[in-house]
Amino acid sequence: MVRLSFQLWNRWFPTFGNLTFASFLIAVISGIPLAVPYQVNRAFDSLQILQLTNPAGVFFRSIHYWSGQLFILFTLVHVIEHLLKKNEKRLKSGLWLRLVLVLLLALFVMLSGFILKADGEGVMARQILNGLVGTVPIIGENLRLFVLGTSKNLQLVYLHHLVTTTVFIWIIVIEHVRRVWPDLLSFTYLLGIGTILTFTFPPGLQLPSAEVIRGPWYFIGLQELLHWIPEPLIVICILAVLFILLSLVRWMTPVKAGYAKRVLVAFLVLYLVLSLNNWVLRDGNWNQLFL
Repeated sequence: MVRLSFQLWNRWFPTFGNLTFASFLIAVISGIPLAVPYQVNRAFDSLQILQLTNPAGVFFRSIHYWSGQLFILFTLVHVIEHLLKKNEKRLKSGLWLRLVLVLLLALFVMLSGFILKADGEGVMARQILNGLVGTVPIIGENLRLFVLGTSKNLQLVYLHHLVTTTVFIWIIVIEHVRRVWPDLLSFTYLLGIGTILTFTFPPGLQLPSAEVIRGPWYFIGLQELLHWIPEPLIVICILAVLFILLSLVRWMTPVKAGYAKRVLVAFLVLYLVLSLNNWVLRDGNWNQLFL
């Protein structure tokens, strides 16, 4: 049924691969004008000034935000499509591993952009990620410094968001799709959707004193998982096992690959349940409702 849905979608609409590439490129292009007014040492203040005095900047920030949201959504859907169609067997081994790494980097580039807001939500997301990365055995402290830098300086996060992860993702996407620009139809669709979302739901900033502070929709499941499993190292191990399973599924026999994919789907369903519980059934003080 799911596979048939993908076939029908691809018959009438641009493929999810093309939509992923288009949304990524729109996010990159719209992010360039934001680099001018954004001041990494005064991140929250510079964004507040932009929101109040720069209508063009507000537009580009909103396009950047929504194209990024669509990029991570289409990336996840495209991965599911690949696994359903067993396309991992058709890709070269090195490219498959790089594409799996791109999935991880796509999540980071989105989360780093969220952190760079430096508002209440961004500060909290950085604190959670900082603590989680720091628990990785042996290399945790060095990895934390390499990824996030010092506790209050956003310069390294900004560099990774603007250059390193973005350039790496772009190079691997070009290698995968074998072109440097998405097709015009996908680009037009995504630009139109992003513009509609921009004027309908413009992203704002959240003060640290806000009653409810949550991470982005793709991160709140992890927050909920950390609530139920208070030992961060266990969460790191779970995520590492899932990442290894996804990386190795290309070399597994059909039977073993089927079991691995079931495990990945089961975790995805669990993650969605945790996300919904966090979003709907918790109040501003993190208390569980209706229990």
